[in-house]
Amino acid sequence: MGTMQWKRHFEQSVNRPRNIHWDAGFGVQSPLREPLLRSLQTLQRGLSSPGLDFRTKVRASCPREYAEVIDLYVREKTVHSDHLAQILWAAGERPVSRQWTDFAFRRLRRRFGWAEELMVMLTAEMASAPYFRVLYNTVDDPLLREVLAGIMEDQAYHLGFHLDFLREELEKKSAVDRVTTQQAWSTLFGSVLGVVIFDNREVFAALRYDKLTFWTDAWSLFAQVQTGLHGSQHMSALLARDPRIKFVV
Repeated sequence: MGTMQWKRHFEQSVNRPRNIHWDAGFGVQSPLREPLLRSLQTLQRGLSSPGLDFRTKVRASCPREYAEVIDLYVREKTVHSDHLAQILWAAGERPVSRQWTDFAFRRLRRRFGWAEELMVMLTAEMASAPYFRVLYNTVDDPLLREVLAGIMEDQAYHLGFHLDFLREELEKKSAVDRVTTQQAWSTLFGSVLGVVIFDNREVFAALRYDKLTFWTDAWSLFAQVQTGLHGSQHMSALLARDPRIKFVV
C-alpha cells in the first residue's frame, strides 16, 4: 500500500478513543503477580523510547511523507507504553527508568543505518507479539487482556507497514548482501527470543506454559515476515491471510 494510506491509518489509530475500563483494576495475584509486573515494567520501558535518533536517520535518508508516517508509528508505540504504565500504577508499581536489556537493545540498533535499525526494531516486535498473545490467552485479568488486545491489533499493522516499505529497500541490495542480511537477522532473532524466555522464565513457570511452544510460535511469525521481505511477490496472498500481519486497504 502507499504512504498516504498508511499515514491515514496511523493518524486514525493514534487519535482514536481506546475506551479502556481502567476502573476494573489489576487483579492478578501471587505467584504470578510479582514476575508479571516485572515483565510489564520491561515491556513498558522498551516501548517508551521517542526514537529521536532513528527518526533523524529516516529524515536524512527517506521521503518526507515516509518520515511523517514513522513519527505516527512511534507515537502509537508510546500509546502502548502509556497503557502499560497505567496498568503498573493500578497495581501499585512504578515504571522503571533503566533496564539492562532495553539499554543493550537501544545501543545495538543505534549502530546501524535507518533500514537496519528498523529491522532490529521489527525483531523486537516479532519477539514481543507472541509473548503478548501468551499473556492474553492465559492471564485471567480483564484490564490486562483489554490493553493487550489493543496492542496486538496495532502490532499486526506494524508488521504489515514494515513489510510494505522494507522490502523495497532490501531489494536494492545484491543477492549476496540479502543472504547475509537474512542469516544475520535470523541469528539476532534467535538471540532476542532467548533473552525474552530468560527474562520471563518465572512468568512461564507460574503460567505452566511450555517455553518450546512460545519459541515455535515466535519462529513461525518470523518465517512469515522473512518470506514477506525476501520471498516471491506471489506470497502476498498468503501473508494477507495471516491474522498476525495486517495491511491497510
